Amino acid sequence: MQVITVKVPDELYEKMKAHKEINWSEVIRQAIEKKINELENVRNGEDLIRELERLGIRVEEILAEPPQGERKFQEELRRKSMTRTY
Repeated sequence: MQVITVKVPDELYEKMKAHKEINWSEVIRQAIEKKINELENVRNGEDLIRELERLGIRVEEILAEPPQGERKFQEELRRKSMTRTY
């Protein structure tokens, strides 16, 4: 994995320090990945749903519940990705 340096204004840095529970590297990684996906025209689920609705396709007819335990797994993964570990 490569390392990059990100400069932020002093005021923003102080606000970040006030939230040490946040893994700021992960937040930055996710923001970069989101921007890359936008640039590469990769759509997320919400974008696809809006496009389907624009085309007149009823979303209720195509939504399916995730496999048993998947929702809990995703919530835990999201929680861990936002928690700083030392």
